Amino acid sequence: MRNGPRVEKRKDAAFVLRDLPPSLALALREIPSLVGEGGAGVPSRHEGSPYRNDAPADEHWSRHAAPGLRHLFEEARDTVLRDLRGLEAEAGLRRGFRIAVPAKHLPAWLSTLAGVRVALGDRHAVTEAEMEADLPAEIRDERDRAVILI
Repeated sequence: MRNGPRVEKRKDAAFVLRDLPPSLALALREIPSLVGEGGAGVPSRHEGSPYRNDAPADEHWSRHAAPGLRHLFEEARDTVLRDLRGLEAEAGLRRGFRIAVPAKHLPAWLSTLAGVRVALGDRHAVTEAEMEADLPAEIRDERDRAVILI
């Protein structure tokens, strides 16, 4: 890599993340397994209701709100997965990667990455205090890895 990761804005309004280190490229390539069917539980977070103690409101939420939220998440996820197909090695660099993200896809990326963070935190029971602390100095297990990814 030249001077580390950088972002360029193209004339077509796409943002190109360039000179990404291999570790970041690997993390990006994991997104499909984290948000796809049987992934880290991101879609299932849209199944719950904020009205668990109110049966009629819970039923209304489950029937009317949850499907819309699920659809919005799936649409955002599918957009990110399509963009990830463009993750490739930088021409002329031995260890850098690049990906172009159209500006209109940024909300989908924010939604999907936020969902991944929440799902990883839930799966590994990561606390707020841990998120405020220094990162683990070494990765001893999947939980340490999740804290770093979050």
